[in-house]
Formats: sequence, C-alpha cells, structure tokens
Amino acid sequence: MAVWNEQMINRELSMTVRKLMPEKRANRDPDRPVSVWKEMDRIQGRPEQSTVVIFRTTGCSWYNFSSCSMCGYFNDVSSSVTEENLMKQVDFLSDSISGSKVVKVFTSGSFLDPIEIPVKVREYFFQAVSDKVEKALIESRTEYITEKNISGLEHAGIPVRIAIGLESANDNIVRNSINKGSTFAKFLEAASVIKRMKLELRTYLLLKPPFVSEKDAVADAIESVRKVSKISDDVSVNPMNIQKNTLVEKLWKRGLYRPPRLWSLAKVLLDSSKFGTEVLSYPTGGNRDRGVHNDDHDQKLLDLIVESSLSQNFSDLEAYYNSADLSGYQRMIELESTNFFQPDFHKLLSRTASASMYV
Repeated sequence: MAVWNEQMINRELSMTVRKLMPEKRANRDPDRPVSVWKEMDRIQGRPEQSTVVIFRTTGCSWYNFSSCSMCGYFNDVSSSVTEENLMKQVDFLSDSISGSKVVKVFTSGSFLDPIEIPVKVREYFFQAVSDKVEKALIESRTEYITEKNISGLEHAGIPVRIAIGLESANDNIVRNSINKGSTFAKFLEAASVIKRMKLELRTYLLLKPPFVSEKDAVADAIESVRKVSKISDDVSVNPMNIQKNTLVEKLWKRGLYRPPRLWSLAKVLLDSSKFGTEVLSYPTGGNRDRGVHNDDHDQKLLDLIVESSLSQNFSDLEAYYNSADLSGYQRMIELESTNFFQPDFHKLLSRTASASMYV
C-alpha cells in the first residue's frame, strides 16, 4: 500500500483537487480498453509505429487520496473492473497490434501497481504481446518500482522501458503546483532500481504546471532535463493540455491559466537536446485552445517539433526558431511572469469587452 508523508503533500491544494473529481463510475465496458490507437514514436533509436493502449482500471492509488492538478485520467476509471475483465482487455489489445514493433501501455494510474494491475494480469500481458512486438513501454509511479515488485520484468520476453511521470525535478513545484505526492529523491531511487534491473527509463516532464509562469516553466523544464539526462534513456516533455474535471481546467475556464506556447516548447527542446539524452515531445492537443499553441496558428512549428523529436535532428527546428520574430511572444511571457496566475490575456480581454458596464 502506498504511503505519502506531509513533506510530499500540500494538503489544502490536495483537498481542492479532490473536490473537483467525479465519483468512480461502473457504467463502462470493463472488457474493453479506454482506447487503442497507433502513432509514431522513437523507443528503439529510430522512428517507428507503435500501438498505444489505455487500459480501463479501478484507477490510480493516488486517485483514492486526491489527484494531480492537471490529470483527468480518473474520468475513465470503473469501480467494477476485475482480473478477468483486464485479461479480456489484453486480448483486445493483442488482436490490435499488427504492424507495430512497440506497444505502449497506459492506465489511469500505474501498470506496476499490483492492486490496479494484478501481477497475474501483468504476466498475462507479456505472454500475449512478447511474440508480437520488440519492446514494451509501461508507466508507473515511483512507489511501485522496487526490486521485489518488478523482479519478473527482466524475464518478460521483450525489453521493457518504464516511464515515470517526474513532471519536475523541483520539489516545490511538484508539491505546490502539481500535487504529485512524490519527490525528486523518490524518482532517483526508482531510477536506480530500474538501472540495477537492466531495464530502461523514460522520464516525463510537464511544461507549465499551474501557478508557475511560462518563463519560469521553460527554465524549470530545461533544468529538469539536465538533472535527469544521465539516468534517462529518453525524456518526454509534455506541454500542458487541459483535461476535464481538473484544477487546471477550472483555472483555464476562468481565464486564469493559459497553456504554454509552441515557442516555449521549441526552446525547451533546443536547449535540452544538448544534454546527452534523447529529448522529445508529441504534444496532445497541439494548436488547439486546450493544448500548447501560439497566439497565431503555426502548423509548421508543431510539425517541426514532432519531426525533430522522431529524428533527433533539431537543425530545421532551430533554423525556424532563430528566423522568427519572437518579440511579441517574449513580451507576453515577461508580462505573464509578473502575475501569480498565468492568465490568458486574450480570453480575459474578450470577457471584459463583452461584460456589461453595469454591475
């Protein structure tokens, strides 16, 4: 059972996040994953098609206490999922893998949580996919990455890369902005176990959590990549996307939060690509209001971010970045850095203009 101490938790923030979360629902098909799709990724040193699955589970252990301020995965959980249901979901995935050399597994929490994904189901999963793909990427919180709990992974039949959502190497941000219930020290401990077990590590970082200005968020992401570059096989920089029933959504709807700009993501990739580990980003909701976007639509910049992540050749992205007039962007993030919130100025001005002058 996971245990969190007071040093990891901002209790007021945690309770606020908890109040926004819906109750678990059971009216979902427990025999089908939330979703299965194919996408390009770089997990074996080259771009290749991967099959991605989100298994429907009873949810993240942290969900039972609170949740992260930006995470809406609890919207997809079901209280009625059993071992048998999970095995049927594995069967559904196994029938969908054709054409992919990598399978990427997500749940509403941690694949290595033996309560969410029983060890019997974990073993069944690897038996089902090991002769169909060349590598598996699974995701877990740090508390489940112990030698005892993951001792069977080195015999899984295929290489395994474990992804950890560190989000930031700054414990103050993790505690007071993200509500992760973890620390950088716990990440380093888990990373050490992964390396001792001769497994691989992908580190997830979050670009622009709430209550952090975009200027400071860029600096934090770059510094976080630097701190994990020697122990991570790759680092995935995930710009904020607005998910339902989260604290971030509540702030965003009120104009008190704006997702990061593509220029910021490009800078993080360009600066951190020099640290010696592969750094990548495949933005969810890119160029949409709820995802990473500039004030003006820029499909070429988004395409260059994805292409450079897949190829690990950042020269075209760098040339495009250096040739752009960034004065307006820089002016906006400087202005934003003077505020406690990260307001969406365009949204606030629009609401102000449309509001009645009489109260």
